[in-house]
Amino acid sequence: MKAAVHSQAMHFQARAGVQVANKGLQKALEKAKPLFVGKRAKGIAGLAEDGLGFEELRSTCEAIRRRVVDDLDVWLEIFEERARASGAEVLWARDGDEIRRHVIDIARRHGVTKAVKSKSMLSEEARLNEALSAAGIRPVETDLGEYIIQLAGEAPSHIIAPAVHKTIGEVEALFAKEHGRPAGTRTSADIPAMAREARAVLRQHFLSAEMGISGANFLIAESGSAALVTNEGNGRMVTTLPRVHVVITGIEKIVPTLEDFATLMRLLPRSATGQSISNYVSLLTGTRGANETEGPEKTVFILVDNGRAALAGSDFSDMLRCIRCGACMNHCPVYFSLGGHAYGWVYPGPMGSVLTPLYTGIENALDLPHASTGCNQCGSVCPVNIPLPALMHRLREIQDERGLRPRHERFALRAWGWLAARPGLYRLLTRRAARYLRWLADDSGRIRVLGLAPGWSDGRDLPAPPGQTFHELYAARKRA
Repeated sequence: MKAAVHSQAMHFQARAGVQVANKGLQKALEKAKPLFVGKRAKGIAGLAEDGLGFEELRSTCEAIRRRVVDDLDVWLEIFEERARASGAEVLWARDGDEIRRHVIDIARRHGVTKAVKSKSMLSEEARLNEALSAAGIRPVETDLGEYIIQLAGEAPSHIIAPAVHKTIGEVEALFAKEHGRPAGTRTSADIPAMAREARAVLRQHFLSAEMGISGANFLIAESGSAALVTNEGNGRMVTTLPRVHVVITGIEKIVPTLEDFATLMRLLPRSATGQSISNYVSLLTGTRGANETEGPEKTVFILVDNGRAALAGSDFSDMLRCIRCGACMNHCPVYFSLGGHAYGWVYPGPMGSVLTPLYTGIENALDLPHASTGCNQCGSVCPVNIPLPALMHRLREIQDERGLRPRHERFALRAWGWLAARPGLYRLLTRRAARYLRWLADDSGRIRVLGLAPGWSDGRDLPAPPGQTFHELYAARKRA
């Protein structure tokens, strides 16, 4: 697999330090988090109006996705048969190299010089835009957030809000440069006008592009359809106006029936943006018929492995249930302290802390399974009940088993395990440690430098303990 060549996940700690010090980024993240969290909470509360409970619905959605994962090969064969019967071509790709070869070959066969794109994380995995440009084909991102970061020459920092890290001033500077006009001072009141400006520019690309490239939120096995869920009209423009439509999606995106898709849609938009339903829900099947006036003349599905097949039947098969809603990162204190770029690859947040090591090689993302407080906010909001903290913990165990963590860290963990198995000695040493930590504190009760482990206090002060262990405090309370 080639993804590890381009991943920067090995530099997570250094990148995290840079992002924490970025005042503009911190301001943008501070504004975004309550919007994500508040809207989801309101959306989930709305389920009660339909007589549904979140946990009950989540269990149903989990069962649908488990059904697919348990028999993935069977559902893929059914989808391939039904898609081809509707006039579509179905291709398979082992990795990013094959994705790039397939897309460029299709483009050359159909005389494509420009491709408009709806948001696709798999095209990010494959670094498709770079390959298209090198082949003389202009890629144009048409999702507003993706358009912004394409102008900035950056990668997405969030899977559903790619430009969440950008301020209005930064977007205005990008638009002024790209659209050939003087830059102005913009406020939140100007956002609708800026969106109209981008829409006017992108409309010309929709009308002149020969190829549209999209992902798919789901693939419906029984009908051979791609389901596309968006909040912008660009998805429909990309999939219906160009002569050729290429769908690039992972093999795990299959759902058996339209009824299953409808059930999952009860939670997907609520988990992602807090909406009961997204603005646009498109079911794309086959090609334009003889008496039809819209739709592509050629539809191609590229079904991608890129590390997914290896997860089936493994300790990490739960990750194949993921429906890419982004709820885990929207509630993660680590993600909203750093933003997405610190994670170094396509998928940030808790889902990225599991997927990046699995897809790019665990040795190429050593710090990501540790980028967690263990609070389980991610697991508690996941609409398909993926135990993300447990999966990160399992990755840490594998790192330790393979000797991939630093020797002093592995020694410290074994020493802790040995000590924890001897309660008498443990109590004696923790009493001494509690008093030592209290002694380190200054008059304000804060520890500025943490003695034997100064790295813990390099970027923050620590509150000092009261100088007694929990057992001592509990015993004193009982006596009182």
